[in-house]
Amino acid sequence: MANLKSLREKVKNITDYSPELAQFNDQMDELLNDAYYDLWTRKRWRFSTKLGFLRFHVDMFGTRDNENAGAAGVVTAAVTASSRLVTFSAAMDRLPQVNVWEGQPISIQDQEYTISRIENSTSLIIDRDFEGTTNAADTTWVIKKRTYDLPEDTLELLYLGHRDYPYNTTAGTQNPFGKSTGLFPRREEDVNLRVDLKRSYAEAYIPQPVYFTQPAETLTTETQAGGNFALNNYYELCWAFIKDGKISALSDPKTHKITEGATGIRVRFKSWDGNDIDSDTFQSADTFAQPWEGYRKTLFWNKNIDRATGERLGLPCWLAVINGGGVRNLESYIQPVVVADTVAFYDILNTNQLDNGAKRYIERDGQHQQIRPYPRVDGFDFIQPRVLSVGGVLEQPKDYIREGVIRYMKKPNDMLLDTDSPEMPVEFHQLIAYHALENIYLKLGQQGLAANYEKKYLTEIKNLERRYVDKIDFQAQRGQFSFGNSMGSLDGTTLRRLN
Repeated sequence: MANLKSLREKVKNITDYSPELAQFNDQMDELLNDAYYDLWTRKRWRFSTKLGFLRFHVDMFGTRDNENAGAAGVVTAAVTASSRLVTFSAAMDRLPQVNVWEGQPISIQDQEYTISRIENSTSLIIDRDFEGTTNAADTTWVIKKRTYDLPEDTLELLYLGHRDYPYNTTAGTQNPFGKSTGLFPRREEDVNLRVDLKRSYAEAYIPQPVYFTQPAETLTTETQAGGNFALNNYYELCWAFIKDGKISALSDPKTHKITEGATGIRVRFKSWDGNDIDSDTFQSADTFAQPWEGYRKTLFWNKNIDRATGERLGLPCWLAVINGGGVRNLESYIQPVVVADTVAFYDILNTNQLDNGAKRYIERDGQHQQIRPYPRVDGFDFIQPRVLSVGGVLEQPKDYIREGVIRYMKKPNDMLLDTDSPEMPVEFHQLIAYHALENIYLKLGQQGLAANYEKKYLTEIKNLERRYVDKIDFQAQRGQFSFGNSMGSLDGTTLRRLN
């Protein structure tokens, strides 16, 4: 037993009921996935944890991001009272990283605003009218990376630390930076931590409220000239929002048939009332963010479909639509499609945009976990140099590199294709079948059989726990701080007692 098809056949064999109906198989697969998720989240299994890197981003300001400032040596910002537009005197390499900077604070004249939308490398829109003094060359501006998104497949963060890899910038036998210890709930309020404090390295991290991205709605498709898709093939498509770099739940899917020769597919992003979903361009009189401002879109296609008939071969397996195109040697070729928030449609013209090895859709509900490193990290291990081509085209932007190491409990991948296998030891795959059988017999009203498989499941899971439970050593110490009307004897910048 090693994959979804084997698990499905085992359940059919035990129940002695094995119709080859697509609807029945899909319902069976749903129950198997539910059992798989329940087993996965029961304990912190060693096989459910994953190592990764968290890229830190240092502050942006005029004398640091001045690669295009010329003789002036500083990038200034033009700000106008009662306007949301901020325009910079020179282009900055790091500013177009919209997934990094949108939703983050920008401080101007000691007042913080939130970046609603980045227009280009020289301008951005803030979330409300500028309340300071009009200045055509303001030098007080600072863009800060305060909150960080955990990976999309994160269930629980177990560890975050500054280590001596991936950048070997330390010497000796001891790690001089150590780990960033998560604070208990409400601890930030208890110790009154400074939100704007920054250092080269973080000493702790503070869990932030879960970020929810509004789900996508629906779409329409139409044939578009200029593509290279084959006649009479079927393709199932859907889309999702990207807001502040975070992806939403999927829209309602639609299946499109190529009926007018070798051509393409135009996807229109629609709301449930049939109107286009797009944002207006910025207007000087916009006091607050307009509807759909900053809501970019990305597309997905279903790999688990018979292109000749349009029938699903199982549960939908959504893969990202990539940029593709006629030129292969481009950095953007394998990147997922991202459609501007001001555009209401996208044309898929090349079959190579539907690459069957593209990244699978991970996020299921649009909820994203975030943390705030404390203090804010504003140090780097090295500077990535700016590289221009012979023709003056930017090939590598200037950047400041520092990464932390994270270990987290991850979401399991859905078992969608017949060959998808559970990401757990093969000798315990039958636990998924036992738990699914328990739910099946409960659904059929056969309490006795359900109880039998529940007993099998609970008995066998003990063996799994003995062999694969991850041991976590907590350093929790209760009642060590005493607070009156002030910070008392606690140093709030270092989280250490003064006496």
